[in-house]
Amino acid sequence: MRKIDYHMHTRFSADSEASPREHIEEAIKKGLNEICFTDHKDFEYPFMPFDHDASLYFLQLKQLVNEYKDKICIKIGLEIGLDMNYINEINHYIESNDYDYVIGSIHVISKQEFYDPADFFKNKTKEQAHLDFFNETLTCVQTFDCFNCLGHLDYICRYGPYVDKQINYDQCNSLIDEILKTLISKGKGIEINTSGYALRDTAGFPNYDIVQRYYDLGGRIITVGTDSHTSDRVGQHVEDVNHHLSRIGFDDVTTFTKQKIDKE
Repeated sequence: MRKIDYHMHTRFSADSEASPREHIEEAIKKGLNEICFTDHKDFEYPFMPFDHDASLYFLQLKQLVNEYKDKICIKIGLEIGLDMNYINEINHYIESNDYDYVIGSIHVISKQEFYDPADFFKNKTKEQAHLDFFNETLTCVQTFDCFNCLGHLDYICRYGPYVDKQINYDQCNSLIDEILKTLISKGKGIEINTSGYALRDTAGFPNYDIVQRYYDLGGRIITVGTDSHTSDRVGQHVEDVNHHLSRIGFDDVTTFTKQKIDKE
């Protein structure tokens, strides 16, 4: 199974100062076969402008793609914040740029983000907050077609002013099933985001029970990404993820070029 990191942020994201070159060098050192830069674009994120200079992004990254072409395969992607308040703007933005791969992520709901402390959680029980998040995720994956994989499906459990932040999956399973079925019917995939290992030691976002469910429902499009904002995290936990993917039944991870699945 190929070793990839398909979720990486650099100085082109408002929340990172990382050098793309340092990410590449770390990926080579870790023995990765392929990487994809996926810097942020959100049309409205409270307190932080997740703008994206696509022209400069492509100019600089294409130079690096060419420079390192004999050492590692590099793709140029984007993490777009799916937001029901900006449907036309998001679709137009993706159509206007030639990305290899697009992650669709839920970062904001009704102009409220999740990073602690966040207004999103005010006056909500944990269960209600999590249901609101998964309901919005379902609405977004039903509405948008401009992305390839859904980002960090259950990462809402990272946040919230709750003693136990873990998701009650018995309560949320039917919603999660609908999300997975919608993705599969639309030819979309999921990512395993290894930043989740910092929270629960043995799994990324989503957990492996959800990944197994995705597979059992017929889902075969899957990527692995670290969500690295610093170069030391590039490639982290990728080998462990690949082990679990093989156990679940996957033959390989999925890679993309110009938003089309690469053929072996």
